Amino acid sequence: MASIDGAHYFLTALVPVRRAWAKGSHGQTTAPIILLREKLAQMPTAMQTPERTRGGEISKFSQSTLTHFARFAVIDRLGFNGYVAADPVAQSLGLQHAVEHREELKRPYLLFAAEFDAPTGSRSYDLAVYLRELWDVMEEDLVAIFQHCIGFDRTKVTTAAEFINYIKACEIDTTMPFNVYYTDPPALPSLTARGLLIGAGVAGVVAGAGTWWLVQRWFPVLAIGLGILAALAGAVAFIAVRLKRYGDRRFPPTPDGNLQTILKALWLQTTFGRFVIANQAADDARLYEAFGAYLQQNKPDQPEPKHPAGKVVP
Repeated sequence: MASIDGAHYFLTALVPVRRAWAKGSHGQTTAPIILLREKLAQMPTAMQTPERTRGGEISKFSQSTLTHFARFAVIDRLGFNGYVAADPVAQSLGLQHAVEHREELKRPYLLFAAEFDAPTGSRSYDLAVYLRELWDVMEEDLVAIFQHCIGFDRTKVTTAAEFINYIKACEIDTTMPFNVYYTDPPALPSLTARGLLIGAGVAGVVAGAGTWWLVQRWFPVLAIGLGILAALAGAVAFIAVRLKRYGDRRFPPTPDGNLQTILKALWLQTTFGRFVIANQAADDARLYEAFGAYLQQNKPDQPEPKHPAGKVVP
């Protein structure tokens, strides 16, 4: 199913940006896209580099208990790979013409993409839970961003429920997940060639026989040809439907793939690596004692301590 896979929700919202000029923070008249870019540029990001870490500020997305990844981006024009050339021979005969125009967006758009936990698998419920939490932790920033977008009226969007409805109206289906945490291939049901051929054969026989029986009363000779065509069509349709249904199936939930477990795993990965380095030369007794202290301090079977969200190095 679109947008949910492996117990994760992949949100993609494309929000149209206003074109009517507005007043900036200093009273000047400015295009909304400029004000939007300024706001996005001023927002702190995750502490992913030493430069970001030294600033001391971190994205408010890190306060969310569900967000794995999140991104805002302004899309103001389409990618252009050059004009489409025509075949020289066809063009000389007047049968084909080169495409010499390029498509442009009528207005800029704000892209909001996020991946977050979706434990229930309900598209409506999990999205609402996430957006409600996001509204609680960063309402001020969300208002400052989306106020430059069409349909976001601050006098009307005042609650989490109204914000949820607004984002849902701008959501588009995500059919290609951009993150998974599988360490081993998931156990997925697979189609067998034998089963597919048997099913296609049965479907073909039913379709062909049914068509022949309906037509042979009036057109005996024609009924044979139509029956063969119907059999082929039935077999192909069966294969297509089966492949589509299998392709649309969700991946099973990722084992230990929720955000809190991932943060705990990152914490243990980092701290255990340091433990190994620090105890390279330790004898058995010292290593035993040090490992006991490590377990007591880091509590592998407990939620805390864990890696801080939004930081590369704890």
